[in-house]
Amino acid sequence: MRSLTLALAVLCVSAAADAQITKPTRYTWITTSCETWDCAASAFILSAGDGNTIVLPTGYQKHPWLVLRRVEEGSIFIPETEPFACEVFEKLDGAVTRHSQLAPCHTAMTMNTPDGRAVVLSLRSCEDATRRRAAGH
Repeated sequence: MRSLTLALAVLCVSAAADAQITKPTRYTWITTSCETWDCAASAFILSAGDGNTIVLPTGYQKHPWLVLRRVEEGSIFIPETEPFACEVFEKLDGAVTRHSQLAPCHTAMTMNTPDGRAVVLSLRSCEDATRRRAAGH
């Protein structure tokens, strides 16, 4: 009887420990283009200086600012009309390889992020780059 009680106690403790194990949260980086400095500055201000929001100039007249943000995976929606893409790599060498594969018209930028990963930011299509040149850049 005593061993049965002990076995049940061990089983309950084991079940409670299993219930506390959760999947770790995974993060990724996304970009959002801004048509005005006010849009980019607002995103930066709302981040409250957490280091997971970076504002970059693009040189692209219609969307001169790019907001790079670290977000929880699966919690984002990126509209099809977003002209910029963000590809995330665990190491810089993967990002450099991808950057070299993109045509010059994608105007790619490669950078390390505060969490130690690397990103390649680029125009999604060369058509966007053509519109950029037509606008005088």
